[in-house]
Parts: sequence; structure tokens; C-alpha cells
Amino acid sequence: MKLLKIAVNGLTLFKGTVNIDFFAEQRVSSDNNEMVSPCFGSVYTNNVMSIVGINASGKTSLLKVISFVIEFINGESVNNINNKDILKDSEKIEITVFFFDPGNGVCKLESEIIRIKDNEIDDRYIINSERLWVKKTSRVKSKKDLFLFDDDQLSKVRDNGAEFLKDDTSIVISLNKNKGFYLKDLIRLTNVNFLGLIGNFPHELIAFLDPSIENISFDKKTGEAKLKFYDREEIVVANPILFEQYLSSGTIKGINIFINAMIVFEEGGYLIVDELENHFNREIVATLVRFFMNKSVNKNGATLIFSTHYSELLDEFERNDGIYIVRNRNGIYAQKLSEILTRNDIKKSEAFKSDFLEGTVPTYESYMQLKRAIILGKIKEE
Repeated sequence: MKLLKIAVNGLTLFKGTVNIDFFAEQRVSSDNNEMVSPCFGSVYTNNVMSIVGINASGKTSLLKVISFVIEFINGESVNNINNKDILKDSEKIEITVFFFDPGNGVCKLESEIIRIKDNEIDDRYIINSERLWVKKTSRVKSKKDLFLFDDDQLSKVRDNGAEFLKDDTSIVISLNKNKGFYLKDLIRLTNVNFLGLIGNFPHELIAFLDPSIENISFDKKTGEAKLKFYDREEIVVANPILFEQYLSSGTIKGINIFINAMIVFEEGGYLIVDELENHFNREIVATLVRFFMNKSVNKNGATLIFSTHYSELLDEFERNDGIYIVRNRNGIYAQKLSEILTRNDIKKSEAFKSDFLEGTVPTYESYMQLKRAIILGKIKEE
């Protein structure tokens, strides 16, 4: 199953409707076909999607919206979804998702979620109404047809009186009982750094991240973890979390991300990473991005969705329709780079750093105010 487009309206943190396209809107050519995977017919999906913006622009919040929607259409109860905090203080949320299901065709799901009082103290969310449309791919003659549905393609309407259906679970669960969208969400690891996976990691990965390590292994029976550096005594710890005393932050994060990427490559799913460049040098980050763009590595059309402050990473992209610029001006909003940068003679990183795209660097006014505060000695330790 492949996501094509999501639209979310009613989130208090965001200005207007959040629109994210997963399909390749721009023309696919021999120069940029490594960045996309075939979906059906002439429809392709992007293998790499980047969320960029200055500090506090809303990059993490946008990633949470994407993760929330994927879990929602996977049949997870709204109130149990990991990133449900994105709904905070929202009274009514409208979600529209377009996706491709090989067994059914192109699908459109419209859901209205509302907040209710569970008791005098707690709130909870329920699905107030929902409709699902399904059409055969033969009805799609062009990209414009992707999102057009007729009344006779309405497949299911939510019946809140149905006994088998929980009030916070989508009707789409009837469509994907035995399948769904494979998701690895690493947002929770953004500000913490520990080994989130236990196993005998490929030696090639360890050597790539830290050539001084000879081996890392785990004993499933005892739960012990062993770390061996070349020409040094083996280190044995009772819990792999203790490895943070011996391994660099970059090595730990690298193991977490690359192992999850390997799993996603097998499943053809989605890997979400916040602030991808944290603890990494640029070349390691670029290597991961390139793996998702390499058809020999990414055989099943997996998708990497990440946020970054590294504007130089944008130059890895031959296409502009997988990059979103995020700004926060009286509310978060995201804009596709292909809508604002039409010239091909400007490097994406230079456009970002020069503020050619507007709102991608701190304002000159804020810079001058900070400079003045430092000169006047207003910043002091108490």
C-alpha cells in the first residue's frame, strides 16, 4: 500500500489545512527516476521527503501529523496513537487520505474526529463521521484523475451504531485487515540516544560507523551485551543501554537509524526521522539519503521522511516536489519547494541560506536585537 496525499484541517498548531503529497507531482525523467518508485501506470511516489525550516518553525509537528495519519489508517485507535498530542486543544479535525491499495485500487478516506468529555477531568477523541471511496486504477488516466471520485465509487459509510467498530477506530480497518502501511517512527529518539534495538548487528554497518569496533553481540539467554574494540579487552554489560558509556552518540544513532532503514527496505514502508543530522557528519547523512534513492538498495520503494537543518542536504535532491519548507507565522504551514522555486540555476542550499525562499533563516531584525543585547551586556548569569 502506498500513500498518495494527506490533508488535515482543524489542528490548532497549524494555519489552515496541512497538505502533503507523497506522489511525484513533477515529471519523472531518466535524470531523476532514482528518487521515485512506480506505484501504478504513470503514477510514482517519492522515495525521500524532506522537511526543512528554521528553529521552532514546526518541523517536528509536521512529522507527527504524518505519523499520526499513517497509524490512524493502519487501524490504530485515535486515543492510543503515539503522536496524538498533535491533536491537543483541537475540537474538530478533518482528515482526508488518498492511497493506493494493490488489491482494490485508488482509495479516498474522509474522517471527522471530534473531542468529547470522557468524564469531568479527561477528554477523548472519537470519529464522528467517515466515508471511504474506492476506484479501479483503470479510471485514472492522468494525475488529475487521482483525486476525483464519483458517487458510485463510494464504498463504505461509517455506522457509529455498529457493535464491532470502536468509536475511535477508522472504518478503513475493514480494507487492510491483513496489510497496511509499514511504519518506523523514530521521532521519540530525537532528544535521547540509546540503542533501541537488540541483536547481532551487521559487521559492515559497525565498520562504517566506527572502524575501531571489532564486534557487538548480544546473549539472548542472559541479556548481556558484549562490545569488542580492536586490540582491547572485551566489554560486557548487563544492559545495552550502558553502551552509551563506550560508544559515540553518532555510532548509537547510526545503528538505530540504519537498522531500521534495513527493515523498512525489506517491507517497502516508511521511516520517519526528526533532525536527521543530529550526531552525524554530513557524509553519513547523505549516505542514508542516497540508499533510499538507490533502486538496488531500495528495491521495494521504501520512503524516508526526515526533518533537517542541513540545507546542503537539499542539493542531493534532483527534484523539488519532495521538499517542504515549514514556517511558523501565527500558525505552522508547509509549502512544497516546487511551488516557490521554479528556477533550476539556483542551488537549493543557497536559496535556503540566502532567504531567497523567505522565512528560512532568522530575520535581520532578530539578529540585530540579539547583537545589541550582547553589546549592552543584557545577557548575564544569575
